[in-house]
Amino acid sequence: MHITYGVEAMAYQKHQQVVPVRWDSRTAVNGHCLLVGMSGAGKTFRLRQMIDQMSASAEQPIRFHVFDVHGDIELNNASSVLFSEQTRYGLNPLRIVPDPHFGGVRKSIQAFIATMNRVRVLGTKQEAVLRSLLNDIYTRNGFKAKDPSTWYVDERQAQLLSDGSDGRMYLDVPIEEKEDAKALGARWDSHLKCWYVALHDYNGPIERWPPKTTSRTHPTLADVLGMARYVLQKLFLGANVEALTHLQATNRAASALNRKLLKAHRQREANITDDAASQELLKAKQKAIDSYSEYVNNIQSGSELVDVLKYDSTEVLKSVIDRLENLNATGIFKSTTPPFDPSCPVWRYELSPLSLEERKLFVLFRLQELFNTAMQRGPQDHITDVIVLDEAHIYADDDPDNPINTIAKEARKFGVALICASQSPTHFTEDFIASVGTKIILGIDEMYWRSAVAKMRVSDRSLQWIKLKKSMLVQIKCNDDAQNRWLGVYTYPTN
Repeated sequence: MHITYGVEAMAYQKHQQVVPVRWDSRTAVNGHCLLVGMSGAGKTFRLRQMIDQMSASAEQPIRFHVFDVHGDIELNNASSVLFSEQTRYGLNPLRIVPDPHFGGVRKSIQAFIATMNRVRVLGTKQEAVLRSLLNDIYTRNGFKAKDPSTWYVDERQAQLLSDGSDGRMYLDVPIEEKEDAKALGARWDSHLKCWYVALHDYNGPIERWPPKTTSRTHPTLADVLGMARYVLQKLFLGANVEALTHLQATNRAASALNRKLLKAHRQREANITDDAASQELLKAKQKAIDSYSEYVNNIQSGSELVDVLKYDSTEVLKSVIDRLENLNATGIFKSTTPPFDPSCPVWRYELSPLSLEERKLFVLFRLQELFNTAMQRGPQDHITDVIVLDEAHIYADDDPDNPINTIAKEARKFGVALICASQSPTHFTEDFIASVGTKIILGIDEMYWRSAVAKMRVSDRSLQWIKLKKSMLVQIKCNDDAQNRWLGVYTYPTN
């Protein structure tokens, strides 16, 4: 696999010789590339050219993941998917890597929290509460932190019991909780042997039970939110599961009665009452009172309040729920897989509808997922995945655990190449720049020259020599070249 950037300027100036400046995957130290240039310098054009040439010259199957924040990187043979809050597909940041050495529950939880902290930092207590929620939701879904045999899920077999065309949401209700589900409005389907509610009724307390699938699945952000809200209700009311369920059923019965009375009033039948609905409400009230009283009277050791200790306080739990709700409201974290065409070598993630914060979250979670997949696949002797980040400074920072820094340092042996485009090298750490085998300067603003000289070991004179879209500086580190020289490159021999 190779890329031709242009011709050596010195050879052409002195001897009219056309000496191509070429990156070759067989001789380059790695496939990583840092491309810097001011607005209008031609970064987008250069990215297209690099992808086209790498794709055309690849001798092995290869996948390009192009994260397009402006929606202007049009590519040949690309499968493009637009991401926004309105699309039904997205990412699931809670997928577990089943590899016993690189994956597992603990690492998935840590990666999720670390990525959230890169956008908005969690407090110490908030982080502890979120960690407990994630541990609980993984346990509920059958993932045991110390048992790698529980980490694998065949997602090809895991589908919702219904696609929604029948207007139903089928629920995963344990048999011992069937009466609770029934009290909250769930009905029994004798053919499918499953409880269900109408799609529009799947909100509020009923979300305590996740949607029923044909086999075990990874938990989702919506699952965590459902559990968090339920725990908050229990803590706030100081009730056990049974008491809370009956209280919720009471509220449901009261709402139903009020709707019927309102309807009667609108029909000018205000004197008509619904005796059946009134009786249902009275029964629900009594059940709530009885179960709550039984719970309080049976408290003996205090161990019944374990959730209060685990989740610290209702205020902290509420603040975590607010954060999760904001995250969920972006609409980019969903269990449905994006519809990329597997036969296309180039997958283009069109992110222009997303806000800056949403783009950062999306890309960082996806980078972590790609790196996890590569580690699970194991060492490779050729490049299998190329990640292309336009406006890469959005995602970069000096945290060594940032997926960008991790990929630059560790992903080469797993067959992953990273191409980052930005306006200045100041956006990247020295360790990152040192890890990148190919560097290209298309022309940067004078205010960044001093940092470029220090970080990239290039001279002021060389930077002055660059003419936008006509010449550039290129450094390609090769296994057989100890000098690692910067080369002046003409885009075309006629320059």
